Amino acid sequence: MLWPKRLQQTTQLNYSDCNPIYSEPGELAMKKFVIVMISAIVLFMFLMLNYLVWDKENLQNQRETDKIEQDWLRGQNRILSATVEELEQANKKLENENASQKERINDLGLELSIAKQKAVSDLQTLQKQEQALVFFKSLIKDDLKQVTEKWFSNITLEKYHDSLNYLDKDFTLWGNSYEENEYIELMSNIKSISLADESNSNNAFTIINGEEPHLVQARLIVNAYVVEEANKSLPHVVNGINNLEIGFNYNSESKNWAILYVITKK
Repeated sequence: MLWPKRLQQTTQLNYSDCNPIYSEPGELAMKKFVIVMISAIVLFMFLMLNYLVWDKENLQNQRETDKIEQDWLRGQNRILSATVEELEQANKKLENENASQKERINDLGLELSIAKQKAVSDLQTLQKQEQALVFFKSLIKDDLKQVTEKWFSNITLEKYHDSLNYLDKDFTLWGNSYEENEYIELMSNIKSISLADESNSNNAFTIINGEEPHLVQARLIVNAYVVEEANKSLPHVVNGINNLEIGFNYNSESKNWAILYVITKK
């Protein structure tokens, strides 16, 4: 079929103008490069956006973690502050107690020093009193000796009731107490009793220092003679020389010395 020439020219298409596929090789490469760059930029933007979102979440989580840690640290700080305050109070209390104990120790030391001084003073006073008592005992030797001789004389003369006047109310004879009738019966077994002759026996009447300062004690050497039947009632007395110890007590009512006890001394 034959077409008119003009129609053929009109209907003939220039495919190079309508389809890019049929563009020139340099132009095609340039387009590919642009597409790649755009894709890379889009991908980069996507990655950056994703990173920013992740970093924001991570930062938020970190902030929450930091807040928790800060709250925990604040709690620990409060606990430590309270502990420090308690320790300071305890330390202050111990310091106060220590100061109080030191003050108490000082007071006790002072009291002890005063007590020692008082003890020394009391000891010195006691020693002076004992010395005075010893001196006093030496002065009353004659009075006590006279009381003893009168008592012995009344027994020898059988004045038993009169001899009671020289005895203390708590009188004991060789450790035993006697009623008046028992005493008289016992004394009736003694024929005679007297101090030994000092010309033949030295120190027939000697004041001794006893353990009890309120008593005056004397050691005697006496001549005594008893009845034959007196061995049982007076076993402590033998015929002849006897060593006796007599204790004297001062009677504040009668203002006289009284015989408190009689024992045998070997």
